Amino acid sequence: MLDTKKIGERISILRKERGLTGEKLAELLDVSPQAISKWETGKNLPETFLLPTISKVLGVSIDSLLIPETYPVKLHLGGHYIDGLPLLQWGQSQDCTWAGSVKLLLDAIGVDVTYSEIMGFSGACYYFSMTPNWCPSATMPQIEYNPNSTLERAVGVERDYFAPESRDCKVKEAISRGKPVMLIEPRVEMEWGVLCGYTGDGRLYGRSYFDRLKPDEKDIFTDNNYFLADKYPGADPNLTYFLRDRTTPLPIDEALKTSLETAQNLYSAKPRHNGHYVFGLVAYDLLISGLQGNDTDFAAITQYGTTGNGIILLARLIDSRRAAHTFWAEKSQYLSTVNARKMRNVAEFYADIVSAINTVLPNDLIVSTQKDGYPFEAWSGETRIQFADALTACKQLEQQAIDTINDVLNHW
Repeated sequence: MLDTKKIGERISILRKERGLTGEKLAELLDVSPQAISKWETGKNLPETFLLPTISKVLGVSIDSLLIPETYPVKLHLGGHYIDGLPLLQWGQSQDCTWAGSVKLLLDAIGVDVTYSEIMGFSGACYYFSMTPNWCPSATMPQIEYNPNSTLERAVGVERDYFAPESRDCKVKEAISRGKPVMLIEPRVEMEWGVLCGYTGDGRLYGRSYFDRLKPDEKDIFTDNNYFLADKYPGADPNLTYFLRDRTTPLPIDEALKTSLETAQNLYSAKPRHNGHYVFGLVAYDLLISGLQGNDTDFAAITQYGTTGNGIILLARLIDSRRAAHTFWAEKSQYLSTVNARKMRNVAEFYADIVSAINTVLPNDLIVSTQKDGYPFEAWSGETRIQFADALTACKQLEQQAIDTINDVLNHW
C-alpha cells in the first residue's frame, strides 16, 4: 500500500532541492498549485498518467517516488539529513567497519540482510591478514579483494559511484533521497563509514565506528548525533558510493558456492605490496612469531603500540569467525545432505576459533578497549605465550575448515 504522506514529503523535498516553488512545479506539470499542495501534504496522490512527467521534472525514477523510504529525510541548516540511522558501535557482534556500514546502506533501501549474511555472502567472514608491524589496516577486506561485488550479486543490489568532479553534488543528492553514502576514511584512515547528512555551508556528517573515540560537541549534527566527517574532503572518490537499485539475487546455491570459492581464494592469497600484507594461515604464522619474541623484539614491532593493535587484530578475527559460524549454521541446510553435514562441521571449527581466542581475550576487554581507545595495558611475556598457544590451535582449526571447504567444492 502506498504511503501518501511519505510520497508527499518526498515530492516536497525534491521540489525544494531543485529550487522550484509550488507554483512553478504546477506550471511545469500543467496542474493547479492546489494539486501540488494536496500531494505534498499527503491528502492526494498524483494521477498515474502524471508520474512519468513528475519523475522527469524532479529527476528521479517513478519507483523512487512511490516506494516509501525506510528512514525519513528532514531539512536542517540549509541541507538534508536521513533521520534515525542507528549508531555504529564496537562490541555488538558487528565489528567489521565495512560490513557494519554496508548494513546501514542495505537497511536504508529496505534490503533485509543480516550482518552475518553480509559477511558470509561477501566472503569477509573468512578474511584474515597481517603486516610485519601489526597494522590494523590489514583487517580491511578491500586490501585483498572487492567484497562489494560478491555481496551485491548475492543479495541483488547495484552500487553507484560518483565522478570526482561531481562527487560533492551527487553525495548530497543521494542523501536528500534517503540513501546513505558509503566512503573510506570518514574519520580514521582505512576504515569505513557512511554519510547521512549535510548542511548548507558544505559540512557533511554521518556514522563511523570511531565517533566515540573523538568526542567533540561542535562536531555533532542534529539530535541523531551524526558526527562531522572530518576526513571526507580527502577521501578516495573511487571508494565513495551508494546502493542504487534492486536486481535479481543469485539463486541461494550459487551464492553459497561463490562464498566458498571466495574462502578458497582468501586462504590461498599470495602476499601483496612487496610482501607487506600476508593472508590466511601465513598471517597466523606472522602473528604467532611476533607473540613468541622476547620483550625487546615484541616492543619494537610497531610504533603504534603492539598491545593495542594486537587487540584490534584479534577482535576483528573473532568477529569474522563468529559471523562465519552463524552464517553456515543457518545456510548449511541449503546444501546436499553430505555437504550440509560437512559445512556444519566447518561452522563448529569457526565457533571453536572464537572460543579459543576468547579464553585469553574476553569480549568485555575487547569492548572496553575499542570503546575507550588508547592507552592499552602491555602484555607480559606469559600473556603473549598464552595468546600464541591459543592461536596455534586456531591455525589448526583454520586448516581443517579450508580442507573441508575444498572437499565440499570438489563434490558440489
